[in-house]
Amino acid sequence: MLEKGIIENPEYKLTVNEMIKEAVISLFHPSPMILPPSSSVFLNRTQKSMVRYLILAFVLLIAGLGISYGGEWLTYIGFTLAGYAVPLFLLFYIIKSDRYEREPLALIAYCFGWGAFSGIIAGLLNAVITSPFLGVGGAGFIEEPIKIAGVYWIAQNTRLKNEFNDHLDGMVYGAAAGAGFAGLENFWYITEMVFKGIYPPLYAILIRSFTGVMHILWSSIAARSLGLAKAMKGSIDRKDLIPGTLVSAILHFLWNTAPTIISLGILFPFTLNSVKNMIKTAVQDESNWGYAQFAPNEKE
Repeated sequence: MLEKGIIENPEYKLTVNEMIKEAVISLFHPSPMILPPSSSVFLNRTQKSMVRYLILAFVLLIAGLGISYGGEWLTYIGFTLAGYAVPLFLLFYIIKSDRYEREPLALIAYCFGWGAFSGIIAGLLNAVITSPFLGVGGAGFIEEPIKIAGVYWIAQNTRLKNEFNDHLDGMVYGAAAGAGFAGLENFWYITEMVFKGIYPPLYAILIRSFTGVMHILWSSIAARSLGLAKAMKGSIDRKDLIPGTLVSAILHFLWNTAPTIISLGILFPFTLNSVKNMIKTAVQDESNWGYAQFAPNEKE
């Protein structure tokens, strides 16, 4: 059962509704997972070269930027870098928070590249679904599942799934996907604001930095539930995507539709604090599991 967000029996296979309840409660008060977790949290990934994932990350990133903007992202490389600056800073903080068992940089880079490439898919679907049928608030219901699909691929991949051990891993990979998406999207908004004379460059970059941070937070929340399911059950399936992705999509919807003063004054600090507490609780879980001594030993 779930009681006030605490998972009292990790071996009990919770329903989707119960996991949605847990995801919502955790926005306000994430609670430690009661021992013991699934044995999968201690499994080591097969030790093989990760170079291919670095290459794939680079290809996805360049393809995302190139297909979306042609050569403009290079012509205005300053705006490109500015759009990625804050997302990368926050991503670095989340990576460093994973103190006991850091995820391979190659896989983090892959999720980052996927996030950028997923912007192409999201742009197409937003054009044919969101704009005519859902309105601006519906973008979250398109973008959040697409971003998290790259994380799900790692979690299910035969060679890599043992790297995806728990909810903290999910938050790291989710943050990477969100950062890649945010930077790609930021370039368009920053250049539109500047070239149309809406805002000066620094102000445009500042405004977009807030949304860039939110993309990382939303994706972290979505991937957290996926990782929690892995820690509880030892495996995941497609329905485990629903709880976190639904909650993140609703938060995204509220961000897009609320007045600016509500978005920046309430939603931004609330979501930032929620993810901070989720990370803190997940780190505590790994400490309770003995990760200081028994964390999977996985080198690049």
